Amino acid sequence: MTQDFLVQLKQLGFTARIKRLHEKIVSSTVDHYAAMNLDIEPNWHVIFLLLKEKEKQSITDLSNALGFTHPAIIKMIRKMAERGYVERYKDPMDNRRTLVQLTSKGIQRLPLLETEWQRIGDVLKTFVDDDFLDGLTHLEHRFEQKSFRHRYQNKHKKAYQIRLARPSEFKSIGDLLVQVYSRLEGFPKPHEHLDYYQYLSTVGELTQKTGVELWVAVSEKEEILGAVLYFSIMEHYGSGGSASQQKNASGFRLLAVSERARGLGIGKALIEACISKARKDGNAELIIHSTEYMSVAWKMYERLGFKKSPDLDFNQAGVSVYGFRLPLK
Repeated sequence: MTQDFLVQLKQLGFTARIKRLHEKIVSSTVDHYAAMNLDIEPNWHVIFLLLKEKEKQSITDLSNALGFTHPAIIKMIRKMAERGYVERYKDPMDNRRTLVQLTSKGIQRLPLLETEWQRIGDVLKTFVDDDFLDGLTHLEHRFEQKSFRHRYQNKHKKAYQIRLARPSEFKSIGDLLVQVYSRLEGFPKPHEHLDYYQYLSTVGELTQKTGVELWVAVSEKEEILGAVLYFSIMEHYGSGGSASQQKNASGFRLLAVSERARGLGIGKALIEACISKARKDGNAELIIHSTEYMSVAWKMYERLGFKKSPDLDFNQAGVSVYGFRLPLK
């Protein structure tokens, strides 16, 4: 007998095994309900039983109680409503909230359904014992305490420091910027925008201008992991639009993180270094630009408090560039 490949993967196959087991149970349950001539679907019982206990709940209440996403709850409720088991209506006290409750049909069918769910529960006990459920609860609690992302960063986080770049590192930083930006999906390639990539490759030369600093993230072995160009005044910021005319402001551009160092929080650390420096420089705001091709960085900016500022937007070589501001005072 061939060994199960997912079992061979051990922890790396864990989530795939859960998905596979879920699909098998759902498929078997669907077949069972069809054989019993019950027009319900797997997992609807949690909605039925919760509404029996609470009478009426909002979509958010159901999502919070069950730990399901809003879209998942909405999809289940829509199907249940189509079968006539639940009804939806606007909360008379708050029109933004949709309330859900069992219909008369749902209430009438509930005793029959509960009897069947009790039988199903008895069958499940033959292969899902209390020890397994306790272990599952323990796993859920551990995940709530610390997410996979946080565990990953703590486990694999390499020691690195953020500091000013040295002239001997300028070429390596330029090469990193060219590599990162040329690999952005949809972003102009070097042969399409020669001047821009020349600007990237010689980024170190910009530090000769007043108030321009090149900050870098380096490993314990002095390996270049990421970089960002910081401006204590906007005069030399160099972008299109009105950014260079902004007063009492700092800015940063050309944030880049090496592919082999992604997921270690380096991008955020470089941004926080710029925020800290801007505050030390006594400026009232920090200005940046981004494009739709840099969606990962864009989301990070917004999480850190940056807000879109249309007055800073401009178009460069057919690419829409969007301005953001972070108030510092």
